[in-house]
Amino acid sequence: MKKLIFTGAFILSSIFSFNAIAQMSEEDAAAAIKRRQSVFQVLAHSNGPLGQMARGGDFDAAAATQAARRVAMVAPMIPEVFAADTRGSAGTTRAFDTIWDSPDDLAALAQDLADGANAALAILESQGADGVREAVGMIGPKCGACHDRFRSD
Repeated sequence: MKKLIFTGAFILSSIFSFNAIAQMSEEDAAAAIKRRQSVFQVLAHSNGPLGQMARGGDFDAAAATQAARRVAMVAPMIPEVFAADTRGSAGTTRAFDTIWDSPDDLAALAQDLADGANAALAILESQGADGVREAVGMIGPKCGACHDRFRSD
C-alpha cells in the first residue's frame, strides 16, 4: 500500500511540476509575441522597397540588394521566435495555434524563404533593374506559403 501511495504521489508531483514548467507567464508570453512581431516588421520593412521597385518605382541597386540580404538574414530567425508556445495567452497574435504543432514545417518554410531571398539577391546582382520582378517572385510566394498555412488574415 505504501508503495502505491508513494508512486501516486510521485506521479502527481511530476504532473504538477511539468505544468508549472510548461506554463508561461503572461509577461513572458507578451515578450515572446513582441519578439515575433519585431522579426516580421523587419521582414515587411525589407520587402517594401522591393515591392515598390517591382511595381515600377525607381530602381535602387543598393536598396534592393540590402533588402534581399536582410530577408535572407532574418528568415532563419522565424522558427526561433516561435519556440515559445504562447497558445492561450492574452497577447494578440495572428498565428494559428497549429504553428506550434508543426515546428519542422515552419523551419522548412523559413529556410525556403531564406533560400528564395538568396536567389533574389543573385538575380538582382546579375540583372539589376531587369530582374526586380523575378527577384520579388523568389521571395513573395515563400512568404505567402507560410502565411497561408500559419497566419490568420
